[in-house]
Amino acid sequence: MSKVNLVVVAHPDDEILGFGAAGAKLAAQGEVVQPIILCGNVDARNHRPTDDELYQDMFAANAEVGFNEPVLGTFPNIRMNTVPHVEIVQFIEKQIEAFKPARIFTHHPGDLNDDHVQISRACQAASRLYQRRADIPPLQALYFMEILSSTDWAFPTTGENFIPSNFVEIGDEFLTKKIKALGHYRKVMRPFPHPRSDEVLKGLAAYRGGQAGLNYAEAFQLVFQQGL
Repeated sequence: MSKVNLVVVAHPDDEILGFGAAGAKLAAQGEVVQPIILCGNVDARNHRPTDDELYQDMFAANAEVGFNEPVLGTFPNIRMNTVPHVEIVQFIEKQIEAFKPARIFTHHPGDLNDDHVQISRACQAASRLYQRRADIPPLQALYFMEILSSTDWAFPTTGENFIPSNFVEIGDEFLTKKIKALGHYRKVMRPFPHPRSDEVLKGLAAYRGGQAGLNYAEAFQLVFQQGL
């Protein structure tokens, strides 16, 4: 059975920004990458396309990198702090029950975007489900991702800034796939020097690769790992 990687994010495009290249590499190796997007409609987003366009973009972007079709929640965009914490946790737990992931990737709790913060906190709680349920396989690892224009924009006031500890070599092939996938999302990418530009995506991949002696890389912060 193929190993399942759950990518739990707030908004459409977060799954590609944070995990598009490493996830594409895992998918090419035969692993399953299952996106869970809690604010599937992003109804508060500026310059948002129509519903049909958004769903077309989302499915095209995820297909580009070999991800499964996303599971979409209907939680309120930019208002996740108005939802009881337990409801978000329970929604994520249902996905863990359904997909039984070996690894979970989610937002960093220090992101500037508060939706990301709420998802991260809920995902950390939900990731412990296997310790309460004998029918849930043990989680092998939990990782935080970095999302350009959110993780990098966080002010250093909480002591919870992103600290990369795991580096996945992506090379030209999977960096290109990530950039092509983001191109499917209308009105998401911006001209340089905005963080969501091709130049910054390439620059970050080069920098993370340089930190670990790799040919371009996506970086993650390991939160929990079972075994070596």
